[in-house]
Amino acid sequence: MRSIITCKKLKQSDFELMKAALNNYASSLQLLQEVMPKPKEFMKDLSITVELWYDINMRTAQQNPPENSKLNLSIHKAMILLDALYEMRSQKSTQDYERNRCNRFIMAIDEQMLTTTQLLTKLNS
Repeated sequence: MRSIITCKKLKQSDFELMKAALNNYASSLQLLQEVMPKPKEFMKDLSITVELWYDINMRTAQQNPPENSKLNLSIHKAMILLDALYEMRSQKSTQDYERNRCNRFIMAIDEQMLTTTQLLTKLNS
């Protein structure tokens, strides 16, 4: 079972926002890894964050990137992106426009996430 979360009609500026959120989130996870007594708890999330950042960076590094793109995310990458967007949205330095864009992606991803009941139903079938 591999569920895919899809974000459609993404512009290059949307990918740049996601990269910024992931970069900021990776910095926070790195700090937590260095100061917390159990650093291994943050290593998995940091690894997924860096991997997702590179995936998104590949889309923005092209010479002539498409005007509109689609982003497919596995559940674990979608959860990390959600956490990164939530963190970026909560920062005081984030502008209202960026906060609204974060909200747009949070809602788009969140509505596609399976609930616990749906996951259990899929596992038992």
